Amino acid sequence: MKDVTSRYKGAFFVLLSAFLYGFIPILAVFAYKKDVSVMSFHLVRFTIASVALFCLLYLRRGEAALMVGKKKLFQLFVLGGVLFTLTSFSYFSSFKYIPASMAALIFYSYPALVSVGSSYINKEYLSMTLVLSIVVSFVGLIFLSGKTAISVSIKGVLLAGLGALSYTSYILYGNFIIKDVPYQVVVAYVCFFSAISFLILGSVARGLALPNASSTWILLCFVAFVSLFGFLAFFLGVELTSPSIAAILSMAEPLVTVVLSLLIFKEYLSITQYFGGVLVLVGSFLALKASASR
Repeated sequence: MKDVTSRYKGAFFVLLSAFLYGFIPILAVFAYKKDVSVMSFHLVRFTIASVALFCLLYLRRGEAALMVGKKKLFQLFVLGGVLFTLTSFSYFSSFKYIPASMAALIFYSYPALVSVGSSYINKEYLSMTLVLSIVVSFVGLIFLSGKTAISVSIKGVLLAGLGALSYTSYILYGNFIIKDVPYQVVVAYVCFFSAISFLILGSVARGLALPNASSTWILLCFVAFVSLFGFLAFFLGVELTSPSIAAILSMAEPLVTVVLSLLIFKEYLSITQYFGGVLVLVGSFLALKASASR
């Protein structure tokens, strides 16, 4: 039983990670304005993050902590090199077509999708709360983008939606791997394989355009370390609280992105779109609440 002080500390670290994660889309927009491609952005981000994580794991647990076996290594490749790469590419590409605030709200329909997928895969009971969360999230997405097809890029909406779907697959598949491999090791390999995938895809598609300006490199390194500290803060928060509490507190992440987008980029969404975004968040919260009560 965790004491109250530990829970408060854990909540602080989870909220800190939510702020850091919510800040990354804003940094991505700044990088795009400096002509950094999506693939280059993630290549640098995940390369630095994976190297840092591997070094931390090696110093803390030794070489044995990184030995996972061929079968698990292939599973980690699928998790990071395919599913997480698809998530990162589609979600961060959507920022080029729709406001980052809207993309974040659409992406955060994934908790409801995860709950549905988990109910199907694990044969869990689909509660009324969970059904309500799905309905609320779906209605929210209609309000968020359905009545604004003329002013909002459908391509951006679809990319953000694809990000939510691929992240759902990432979470469900990763849930099986985490049972046998420590979460920190999983994330290190996920970042590593994602960096490899972006290197290969970027080279084939000629989408790699590494910057020459030192200021841009500083920005990319800052993004990598924001990602790294976000990972570590979230792990510590889960350890001090619980996965369900951490998931609920993480709902602050899209709110951070929305608020920062409004303050920094002066992004404008209609009242109807804001209402739709609120419904998506409410639906996601209900899904997390339903999962936590199981």
